[in-house]
Amino acid sequence: MKHPKLEDVATQKLEIVDSAGERNRRLLIARYEEWLTTQTRRNTLNHTLREMNEYAESAGKTVLVGERRVNIFAPFRSEHSALWVMTRWQSIALIVLVLSWCVGLQFFREQTLIVTMTVITALYLGHLLMNIGLSLLTFRRPAEEGIDDEIVTALRDANWPYYTILCPLYREARVVPQFVRAMQALDYPPEKLQILFLTEVDDAETRNAIRKLALPAHFKIVTVPDGTPRTKPRACNFGLMQAVGQYVVIYDAEDIPEPTQLKKAVLTFANHGPNLACVQAKLNFYNPYQNLLTRWFTAEYSLWFDLILPGLQQAKLAIPLGGTSNHFPTQILRALGGWDAFNVTEDCDLGLRLSRYQMETVVLNSTTYEEANSKFKNWIRQRSRWIKGYMQTYLINMRRPWRYLRPGRLREFASLQLVIGGKTAFLFLNPFLWILFALYLFLGQYVAGAYHQLFPKPLFYAGVISLVFGNFFYIYMYLLACLRRKQYHLIKWAFTIPLYWVMMSIAACMAFFQLIVKPHYWEKTEHGLHLGKKAGSVMPDFASVNSALYLEDAPTMHVPTPGLAYANKPESASSITAAFQAISTLPVPALSHKERVELKQSTHKGIKDSWLLITMITALVASISACWYYFQQHEILLYGDAYSHMMLARRFFDSQSAGAAQLGGVWLPLPQMAMLPFIWNDYLWRSGLAGSLSSMACYMVASCCIFLAARRLTHNNVASYVGTLAFILNPNILYLQTTPLSELVCIATSTMACYFFLCWTQDNYPKQLVWAAASIFLATLARYDGWGLFLVMVPFIAFVGLLKRQSWKVIQGNLLVFGALASLGIVLWFMWNQFIFHDILYFQKGPYSAQGQAIHIDTQQTYHNIWQSIRYYFITSVDTFGSILFALSLVALIIFLVRKRLHTDTLAVMLFLVPFAFYVLTMYAGQVGIFVPGADPASDPQHLFNVRFGSAMVASVSICIAILAGYLQEIFPPRRWEMIGRVGQVVLALAVIAQSLLIVAGGIITVQDGVYGGSCAFPHPVNAYLAQHYNGGRVLENTFTANIDGADAGLLLKDIVYDGSGKLWTKALKNPAAVVDWVLVEPGNPKDIVAQHINVGSHQFQQEFT
Repeated sequence: MKHPKLEDVATQKLEIVDSAGERNRRLLIARYEEWLTTQTRRNTLNHTLREMNEYAESAGKTVLVGERRVNIFAPFRSEHSALWVMTRWQSIALIVLVLSWCVGLQFFREQTLIVTMTVITALYLGHLLMNIGLSLLTFRRPAEEGIDDEIVTALRDANWPYYTILCPLYREARVVPQFVRAMQALDYPPEKLQILFLTEVDDAETRNAIRKLALPAHFKIVTVPDGTPRTKPRACNFGLMQAVGQYVVIYDAEDIPEPTQLKKAVLTFANHGPNLACVQAKLNFYNPYQNLLTRWFTAEYSLWFDLILPGLQQAKLAIPLGGTSNHFPTQILRALGGWDAFNVTEDCDLGLRLSRYQMETVVLNSTTYEEANSKFKNWIRQRSRWIKGYMQTYLINMRRPWRYLRPGRLREFASLQLVIGGKTAFLFLNPFLWILFALYLFLGQYVAGAYHQLFPKPLFYAGVISLVFGNFFYIYMYLLACLRRKQYHLIKWAFTIPLYWVMMSIAACMAFFQLIVKPHYWEKTEHGLHLGKKAGSVMPDFASVNSALYLEDAPTMHVPTPGLAYANKPESASSITAAFQAISTLPVPALSHKERVELKQSTHKGIKDSWLLITMITALVASISACWYYFQQHEILLYGDAYSHMMLARRFFDSQSAGAAQLGGVWLPLPQMAMLPFIWNDYLWRSGLAGSLSSMACYMVASCCIFLAARRLTHNNVASYVGTLAFILNPNILYLQTTPLSELVCIATSTMACYFFLCWTQDNYPKQLVWAAASIFLATLARYDGWGLFLVMVPFIAFVGLLKRQSWKVIQGNLLVFGALASLGIVLWFMWNQFIFHDILYFQKGPYSAQGQAIHIDTQQTYHNIWQSIRYYFITSVDTFGSILFALSLVALIIFLVRKRLHTDTLAVMLFLVPFAFYVLTMYAGQVGIFVPGADPASDPQHLFNVRFGSAMVASVSICIAILAGYLQEIFPPRRWEMIGRVGQVVLALAVIAQSLLIVAGGIITVQDGVYGGSCAFPHPVNAYLAQHYNGGRVLENTFTANIDGADAGLLLKDIVYDGSGKLWTKALKNPAAVVDWVLVEPGNPKDIVAQHINVGSHQFQQEFT
């Protein structure tokens, strides 16, 4: 029986998918046409006029609230209105809260401040975690509604519904021509459009500018009756009374929507059920490069509309709408009661109101381009209005906070606190926290004591995470948004966004002042600044001839004379629900939910990944079997370094100064952090299994990444599996993955980075570059090998851009996005060493560093000898994976390079070989030392040391074996000689297994190093002494020279005072008798810090400790 190649199967599957996709496309078009026809037939002109008149009758009433007459051209609902800034009970609650805080500050100052900082930190941390989650959701699977342009084109002659466009204008004569051109460019039947220019009574200039354009009949000028408050939502409410369209959308005066946006919005409503109340198009700017302010503003919009809002939609949280490009079914908008004329961010308020009544909002993948504010004062006015509106919206939704106690309302409450309340509160809190940080940074020695009281350890860690990771992540989100938008020129400017945050805090102060003195005042934003100043004459207002006509040309409806109602019994929320229930023509979706799911499944149906599952099962069986064997042999903790890694992790919970400071000094922290979920358990800690479990997980990750990378290179499942076996079955890898050593953590993160880099070079998806950067970030915190991989990957990214003939702005953007995240681990490590050890290069120069521990560094064969460095590491690597696999890999690599040459795949494969160059260079520089049989002189007594470093090359060998297995099938024709290729792959798999058996038979070099090599943790005589004599008390030791295991003596880590014990260590060195009961010291060892500070021969010491 002949087996087709994976490429042939994939091609056949692709043809089937294409055929199914075409059938689905035709079905979808037919359903859309049917839906459009049905909706148009249902909404007759008579029905529309009757509905308009009914709504106008209720919306046109003047309501008496107290002694104030309110006429907002919409049903007045006091519960949702910002007419009152705060209710009486809210004012009382605020006063009580402030007084309680003041009393607590007076009588319980420390506790009150701690509680205050805890609440602030929790708010920041919650907001950070929420934004990380939203970004991951958006990057993993975009949630925006995407309508194919081909579908829109195919429906060119369909019966589209009537659409009303509301354009509120006030002193916008300069931008009217631009807006008209944008409306005329819309791909929508003009006879189905109603475009209403909503102008104010005193704005003759704008009306005259519109008349000069001699527009077609579907453009109409509407003059909004004078009244208060004079706000955009009030004008829009009046326009809603005139709307004849089945759908209505708001566009601002400077907007330029994409031509097909209206049709895509209609089809989005067709895709969803009657619960869809709003389609929010994305917003961005057409003048991003005008100045620095417009660059910041554009980056902010890209973040909000391309990352945050789609994430909120996917998380099913309330979506604060944008101020424009909100598409509504007219009936639903009227049932909601239109916009709140007293809220200066009516868009945000309406978005939360939709969520409150369980109505859905969907983000549409279509963009409306606006003008970014280019003047500071103009921006401050606009931003202060937005912030004031957010505060109004928050206070409105907190008038009855107990309603969030109902089932299913917790998500809505969290969204309100973090998205609206938290986002606004941060603008006021940021300057205060910046000052606190600056004081600590420059006056640390004077304020450290107060800060330690203010921030207990758990609170301190949460604060540091918010400070370091929070600020970095918020900046990085701007980079991601610009990358997703392909705004490469903006990426470098996003690093200066903290200056923009300062401006936002200034605007927040102005907003707070206005909330108190003039809460409903609408700060007018000047538009058309990008057009430059143009002189214009004031033209007479022809509409003043007959001020009773609000609608020019023929009025669409009769505007009733406003009646007077009283607000003693305000319209309750239940009336909105009743209004929804009264709607009889809500559209049903063009396809049912089941049909849509089936269409998606048939379109995206692909090959089941059974081979990846087989790889995972093989790796899991091998991992568990090896761990069980070495655990039974008591060989998990052969290495002294293995025990040290576990001890560092354990000290996070169990030491005199427990906490994150224990996780690393010379060794990078990620291996220890990976053990934290297990190291707290005494059995897992003492047996060494806590370290085994984390290494085994990394082994599984590395195996999967190697298989996936090999499959991308070979397009052959069998070949990829055979290659991955070289890693899975390697005896040295199998042993190391049972130990707490850091090698497997580094291999896992490095292979992840190489895999995602390969994906990015082939697919060019931004998220793949970001995942590669995230993997490098982890790799640089696992082992210093990751630093070398980072330094190589940076120029490779530029080289990929050159090979793909990308422009410099694209290459630069990719480098900045990658480098910012990938280098974060290195930057944090420098900061850590400076903060903890007061030396930014402590990891390099300290007594425990690899350089400090190098054995006979000046006499080593490799020091400043490049040939010997290559020779040593080559022999170490071959001893790790075997000579047979080396020969096969070399053949595969040569063939690959000859065939691919300068190809992006070549760069990806070269990344897997980076460890060889890294270790050769570090040996040449004297940073590390390796002793291996066959390379060391026969007279050298030290013949095994650090040979585990050769394990870094096993992944590259696996990739090469997979490539060779793929070639074995390619070189034979698929029909006549295919069996020969299959046999060749089987032979290659047998060679992999044979090599593993030969390594076991000859002695596993990493096990030998742990048993009797330089890496062995030999039993210390002090251990036996302590087991017999230790009877409790603190012990002073230098961990590097003592290297004891006091478990047999019952010695707990929290009873050990060492160089990581902070101030207690300093006190013990000065006066050991006052701090400890036991002193472990080696007077003849120059590296023993205890011996350097304590004179063990002194009479006083002998008297106190003998």
